[in-house]
Amino acid sequence: MKLTVGITEKLPHWELILGQIGIPTETVTTDLKITTDQYATIIVTRIGEPWEKDALLHYIAEGGATLIEADVARWLLGIRTVPAYIKYVEPVGDPIYKGILSGFIDASLTLPKKATVLESDSGKKLVQIIRHGNGLVLILPGSLSKAILDTKVRRRNFPTRKPLLPSERVTRRSKQTIREIIQRSLEYLYIVRELPFVSLWPLPNGAQTLFNLRIDTDFASQENVDTLYDLCQKYRITATWFVETQSSQDWISKYANMEYQEIGLHCYRHHVFPNFIRNEMDIKRGIKILSQHRIRPSGYAAPFGQWNVPLAKAIEHHGFLYSSEFCLDYDNLPFHSHLGDRFTHVLQVPVHPIATSCLRNARHSKEDMKKYFKDLLKICIEHHLPFFIYDHPSNANLDVLNWLFKTVRKQDIPVVSLIEYAEWWNKRAKIEWTVDLDKDRIVIDHTSIDSSIWLLIRKSMTGWSVVEMKDTINLNTVEWRKRRLGKAIRTPMSERTALTRKMVIRDILHMYWKHRD
Repeated sequence: MKLTVGITEKLPHWELILGQIGIPTETVTTDLKITTDQYATIIVTRIGEPWEKDALLHYIAEGGATLIEADVARWLLGIRTVPAYIKYVEPVGDPIYKGILSGFIDASLTLPKKATVLESDSGKKLVQIIRHGNGLVLILPGSLSKAILDTKVRRRNFPTRKPLLPSERVTRRSKQTIREIIQRSLEYLYIVRELPFVSLWPLPNGAQTLFNLRIDTDFASQENVDTLYDLCQKYRITATWFVETQSSQDWISKYANMEYQEIGLHCYRHHVFPNFIRNEMDIKRGIKILSQHRIRPSGYAAPFGQWNVPLAKAIEHHGFLYSSEFCLDYDNLPFHSHLGDRFTHVLQVPVHPIATSCLRNARHSKEDMKKYFKDLLKICIEHHLPFFIYDHPSNANLDVLNWLFKTVRKQDIPVVSLIEYAEWWNKRAKIEWTVDLDKDRIVIDHTSIDSSIWLLIRKSMTGWSVVEMKDTINLNTVEWRKRRLGKAIRTPMSERTALTRKMVIRDILHMYWKHRD
């Protein structure tokens, strides 16, 4: 029995999401009979020909499982749909999606009219489950998966224990939430078929999380840089420094002399431009200054976390391995961004966008900040995400960072540079593998196995395990864990959507700094 996901067409958004999940996929050939042991589930991504419809319905009726969006489900199953604008989802007590991070959708979707699970802001349910013969179909809202490619930006509030919420300008849609909805849907379909769900673990060596401090150095003084560097050295923290070169070009040697740190490029001038030439020239100027001190950056992080296609092409033109812009995504797994006609070669590595200065602006005390990052760490562990935060030498709260470094070391969380994680992720992405179920054994066929690549195996909606990737895994000897959700306080989405006077002021200040010469 193959544990492969079949897909009728690998559209860009589906390719991106399935790459993040890390599950073997295969394009379905619908001109032949599809048997239920060929695919654990099939994702139907487009409207097809009549014979394709017949082949898919036969597969489902014989006991197969299918994931489909409502607009395509109209063609395959004749369901009725209704359009709706969905602000957010908050699946607190949902029978299938409970535990998924609440998040902003902010999109017009096509909903199955008889949806019964996954509640939205308006109280409308978003997901319908249909029995067809001996099989099952799970219907997601139409256009939900495509929302992952959205590049628009909004200032968003972030959850905290305090009344005043910290905010930052980020991607308007919570892409981590969309990815989790799709992964949980796939897991559910596997479990219903009594099959183990097997995917690549998103962290090296089976780690629960990873830690990185990303430092954007814009307009920092030498003293600021020295103080933060000394703190990193005290706790053996390999941070990633993105250098703004215009204000520091006379003392770039300070970065060149740092030990056990990664040095990347932030910019020359602290500005993102709307065209390729100006972005390329700025990057070229920044690289030249760094190279004069034998610094050859592999990573780039844009000013203000901004992203646009001309910038992405300029980053790619200069051969960067990865970049990190929270206006494209945050609190999520890496991916290659789509440029409209192709994927870029440059890996996007998301980080958490709330710095200590954002918390200070939201009137958080030092103790409040510690609780904020403690809650964030719990969330990252629960959702198998890297614990990547960012700050600035000129605005960082050193007492809080000192506590945070001490916590990371005390909990023995692996510390990595962003380049190390990007290189590992690219290695994960290149694995070609298939997985089969032979009674109680998982059998893996692969091109190569790296000892740092581990697997997630889920046997039920609450039972899971993380194991080393081997040729054969006996399910009877696997140690199973139970999904346990922490008690970190999460601000209700109804409060996070509120527009406050402080948010408006922050946006006005942002526009001033963004456009000033």
